[in-house]
Amino acid sequence: MRNALLSLSVRWVACFATILTFAQPRDFVGDEFARLSPAQAKKTLVDFRDSRLAGDLCLRIEITHKPRQGESSAPIKGILWAGFTEAGQQMRGEILDAQGKLRLAFTSTKGAKSSSVWVSHGGQSATPSSDAQFAQPVADGLLLSPFDLHLPFTHWGDTRYLTTERSRGRPVHLYEALNPQAPEPSKVIFALDRTYGALVQAVCKNAKGEVTRTLQVEEFSKVDEQWILGGCSVRDEVSRDADVLRVTDAALGLKLQPEIFRPESLTSPASLPLSFKKL
Repeated sequence: MRNALLSLSVRWVACFATILTFAQPRDFVGDEFARLSPAQAKKTLVDFRDSRLAGDLCLRIEITHKPRQGESSAPIKGILWAGFTEAGQQMRGEILDAQGKLRLAFTSTKGAKSSSVWVSHGGQSATPSSDAQFAQPVADGLLLSPFDLHLPFTHWGDTRYLTTERSRGRPVHLYEALNPQAPEPSKVIFALDRTYGALVQAVCKNAKGEVTRTLQVEEFSKVDEQWILGGCSVRDEVSRDADVLRVTDAALGLKLQPEIFRPESLTSPASLPLSFKKL
């Protein structure tokens, strides 16, 4: 069951593990577009960062490149695992080639104190991802990168509340996060839905303040009475080309083994759960 509107229990943390947790509607009184006080803005951000999954999950995904002109590419398939430990939000991603073999794999951890990403290409030993590698597409012909799945900006230290405004008819809180390391993106403006605390948009800007990239949540889907991310898009604002990521199958309520998120495990595909359900 798919629904393009936010509804019931949803919060987008990774892919994303920044991508997917679940929340209850927030209570607020008065003008839903009113600015937050400093205390409210801090609490909203802390609550978002402290989000937790109702169990671990595994998703089958398809990524389609849609150029501004011309035909869309054939979908590239992949798998995402997400969970939590004391170290923070964890994710594993596998991108497959046309024969279903492992093309690229990565694992990431994102917490209040530190973040890390390890990447393996074609079954080779994983190495820590540099800023340049972090921004490289997960496959030739795509825009989507580990940065778009890991979403490190949600935990950057220099983050401040900007305002509350309307986005697609809903009230959202805008936060500005400054990049502490790499020159690009220089900053990211991300939007949290006021009612559900869900990440619904992220806009990357360069040092000149120009918008270079936009990530947009497109839809949510209901699986086992829980709402999860159903699809999102990443658009290059210069070329106007875009990638669309769609979740095709989901397995929720899992208890993943810690080994699945360890860098040394990336040389071979991880075992898949048997409880997938189609969206």
